[in-house]
Amino acid sequence: MRRIKAIAKKEFLHILRDRSTLMLIVTMPLVQLIIYGYGINSDVKHLAMAVYDEDRTSMSRRLVEAFEQSAYFDAVKHVESPLDFRQTLDRGRAKAGLHIPPDFMREALAGREPPLQLVIDGTDSNPANTALNTSRAIVSAFLQREFSGAGSAEKAAVDFRPRMWYNPDLKTPFFMVPGLVGLLLQVLIPMITASAIVREKEMGNIEQLLVTPVKPYEIMIGKLIPYIGIGMFISVAIIAAAQILFHIPIRGNLLTLLLLTFLFLTVCLGIGLLASTLSNNQQQAAQMVMFIVPPSILLSGYMFPREGMPLPIYVISQFIPLTYFVQIIRGIILKGLGFSDLIPQIIPLAAMALLVVGISIRKFHKRIG
Repeated sequence: MRRIKAIAKKEFLHILRDRSTLMLIVTMPLVQLIIYGYGINSDVKHLAMAVYDEDRTSMSRRLVEAFEQSAYFDAVKHVESPLDFRQTLDRGRAKAGLHIPPDFMREALAGREPPLQLVIDGTDSNPANTALNTSRAIVSAFLQREFSGAGSAEKAAVDFRPRMWYNPDLKTPFFMVPGLVGLLLQVLIPMITASAIVREKEMGNIEQLLVTPVKPYEIMIGKLIPYIGIGMFISVAIIAAAQILFHIPIRGNLLTLLLLTFLFLTVCLGIGLLASTLSNNQQQAAQMVMFIVPPSILLSGYMFPREGMPLPIYVISQFIPLTYFVQIIRGIILKGLGFSDLIPQIIPLAAMALLVVGISIRKFHKRIG
């Protein structure tokens, strides 16, 4: 028992002296509690909605106000053409689109049942279900107010038909599987990259390479190339399996998908390399990488809609690479988007790649120097 106590005391002293590990142990639970406690919210409100109002009457304006006053929808854009209406939904600037046809008020008052359509982005099943269910209740309440003298809402002359785009059956695999490509890359690639490089430092192999004619940047590139291949293999394997097992179609260009996957993979490699330069052993490297894994899963929009997050947490999610790649891969696979449609996601992802890889290279040179 005395020897066990001595070993336990020695281990506690070692943990207390290892300030970086101690900092992770103390801060990680507290930071994650604050972020996830406020950030994870399955109650979706303030969904961005595009409005294509061809009627432009007092009734159509009251209808739009009814959607906004419900707190479930925010009319973020009023479009002027069917093309603009579709592009707004395609590019993710709105999760729903309300189309009010010409002569809507006149036809409704005459009892001729004018069509009224709400188009919903079905790539994210949780907000889509919320939009579908709440929109019916909003329209029903609106009709009762407008036609209160005519009887019940069943006698109100409006033909309201919500319609799902991109994933009309709201199949969960269509929503989950494309994002799984990015999630696995975000988790696996930084982990194996950081662990492999730190292991080489622990074994002294990098020091042995430095006495050869090989230059430091050549060492780094040579170390990263295998993991680039691993990452691309994982991506292709998941996409192929998704088509075979879940019948998920790829509506966009496959080459565009692979190029942007490579861009995201570059960010992941940079994160792994940066963690390796900040770590003294494999345990520290694994802890640093795992620190970013839960935020990537919970705040990126992969599982929970970002629309329900408070503003500070929403801002934090914009610094997570997976946030942009989830939008990219779902946009290409489910919506058939092209390179130009994804510029708002590509630019921040490219900036992250340059920043993380640049810092990693600089610190890597200092460590091996």
